[in-house]
Amino acid sequence: MSRPDLKVAAAAVAQRGSIFYRILGPHDERDWLDSVLELIWAAAEGQDVGDECAEVLEKMGEESQADEFDSSHSEFFAARSLELIGNALAVALRPDPERVDQSYIALRELLSIVDYRLGGSESVVTRYGEPSPLPGPLEQKEIEAEGMVRDELARSMGQVDAVARIREESSRFSVEVTLPITDCFNGDDL
Repeated sequence: MSRPDLKVAAAAVAQRGSIFYRILGPHDERDWLDSVLELIWAAAEGQDVGDECAEVLEKMGEESQADEFDSSHSEFFAARSLELIGNALAVALRPDPERVDQSYIALRELLSIVDYRLGGSESVVTRYGEPSPLPGPLEQKEIEAEGMVRDELARSMGQVDAVARIREESSRFSVEVTLPITDCFNGDDL
């Protein structure tokens, strides 16, 4: 992927993953979340917002807070969601394919845990040589969203319309996974 494409891919995964912070994070930070996502998308569109991205990233800090919680706590998911946003800000400043890949993996892991919990929390044991189990529906949805971003960027050759389409699809993804994520944490203090 080109440097501009990496910014778009990072913005898209941050948008999709932000739903965890929107649902499970502090309610009084939703306006902040929206403004940071706007900033990330401005960078993806090629606007000169590097100083603003650096300022927000500095305020967020480099330390992950996800390590303070295990995956049984909603705070873990909110903190990992913030990491996706931090990665997108970092990619806006210095495009890095490894950071984008880390974001893909992190969001897949979060959705995989939600799939597991919604599926009754039943473990699947595979023996050596057996194929891995198929991803759950939410993780599969993320894999498809990643493919859509790659396909759209490959077709577009840098068209501004592609960024708008990717942003719209990423926002739609967040809306579509809201109910399953909310159901997964039903009973937690949302």
